This record gives sequence, structure tokens and C-alpha cells, in this order.
Amino acid sequence: MNDKVMAERFYQDDADKIKLNWFCYEYANILYWEIERSDKLAGYRAKNKPDRIADFCLYYAKRMKKSVYNSSAGKTKGVQVSDQYIYEYKPDCPGKLARALLEAAEAALDEMNLVCSVCGNRSLSEWFALTPMFDNLAKNGWPT
Repeated sequence: MNDKVMAERFYQDDADKIKLNWFCYEYANILYWEIERSDKLAGYRAKNKPDRIADFCLYYAKRMKKSVYNSSAGKTKGVQVSDQYIYEYKPDCPGKLARALLEAAEAALDEMNLVCSVCGNRSLSEWFALTPMFDNLAKNGWPT
């Protein structure tokens, strides 16, 4: 895995190095990859530098955090993937672009659900537990 959205952007201090933030960090990077591979978003990629796309993915993942928590806590059915977050980030976003970004957000969530179903870290059931994954990533990088 090659970070497009840096892990450091998901915590300010050690107290923020929790599993829910790790989930959001992974989601943001998968969203970035979905944007990269979408033919519908070729124009978006051409008009936006990688850092700008990473900023959008960071924003979207952080906005979705409450929905992830509410869903995994049984307070709601499913995680809300919403165009509201797109329009908050870019109020003048054309509808066609918003739909393509929403499709990428949905695809990223589907991928996260697959990843989480086989992962033993339990990020969705131990949301606020501190995790060494941020420190391990900083120290060792991603395994290749």
C-alpha cells in the first residue's frame, strides 16, 4: 500500500491513535484509489493535483466517521455514504461529478467491508481502543 492520504493527518496526539481513526485512514486511501481508477473521474483528476484529491478524501473520511460509529454501534442501519459531504467540501460541485465521487465513495466502502470481514484488528467493534498501528506504520512502513 502506498499512502496518498498520510496517516499523520488522522491524529493530533497519541490519544487520537484509535481504531476508528485507523479505519478512516484506510478508507480515505481506498477512496483515493477508487478516484484514481474511475474513468468517470478522469477530468477531476486532470483538474486537481494529487494533494487536492487527498484533501478531499481526508475530509470525506473524517465526515463519515460518525456514521461508521453509529452503524457499528447498532444505532443506525448501515454507513451513510452521502453527497452532502461532497457539497460541503465543494459547494459548487456539478451534479455529474458529485454522482461520480459518490460512486467512488460507495465502492471504497464496499472494499472496506471486504477488508474488515477478514481483518483481526476489530476496528469496528473496538472503536476507541488505542492502536499501535499508526506507530508501527511510522516506524516500519507498509509491508511489501
